[in-house]
Amino acid sequence: MSMRQALHQVRDAGDALAEASALAAPVRGLEAVIVGGFLGIESRDWVLPGLRERAGGVLRGASVDRLTTSSDGARPYRIAPVTQDPAARMLHACGLSMALQDSDAAVLCFIGQGASSYGAFHEALNMAQLHQLHVVFLCHAWDLDHKESPLARQLGGSMQALALAHGMRPHSVDGGLVTDVLSAVTEARSHTGPSFIEARLERGDDPLRRAYDELTESEPATAAKIS
Repeated sequence: MSMRQALHQVRDAGDALAEASALAAPVRGLEAVIVGGFLGIESRDWVLPGLRERAGGVLRGASVDRLTTSSDGARPYRIAPVTQDPAARMLHACGLSMALQDSDAAVLCFIGQGASSYGAFHEALNMAQLHQLHVVFLCHAWDLDHKESPLARQLGGSMQALALAHGMRPHSVDGGLVTDVLSAVTEARSHTGPSFIEARLERGDDPLRRAYDELTESEPATAAKIS
């Protein structure tokens, strides 16, 4: 399977989930973040997705039917049930990582920029750093530099600055470029301790066009991770 096929598979799964459940959230625009996140970790690692990101479970062999009931999760594929509160999801990721500390497994936690409005966001960052948990927080954030962005009205600083303040390693990547997200997640997963990745997205962009534009001769190397 090529990287382009992975992007389309996630989009198709997201569309199918949207048709099957009233609780589904649109995937379009997040394809590169989802694919880069799921492919940047190992099969033994756990994923805590939101309603959108659970579509990435198809890259681990889960069927759309298995992902339709978000509260069930997909345990054979190490995909946790969806937590409606993204900040609480961060705390759950910390708890799961603590339970896995005797293994070499990591935990990938998807969140959106809205999570920064909750106290649990700050609690989770502190807990992850305090206990050196092997958690990768992958946050997709829309229009960070736009004055109308909700982030500007709910956060005094930046999410990267908050992660840095807690002593962890923050990264900022273009969320429309799948190889950028993949590289950042792979690097974060290779380190012990927590990492925070901010995937910046722009509204109005064709969600797959930019991802296609940056898939060049590097694609065969990344395709092996999909198979």
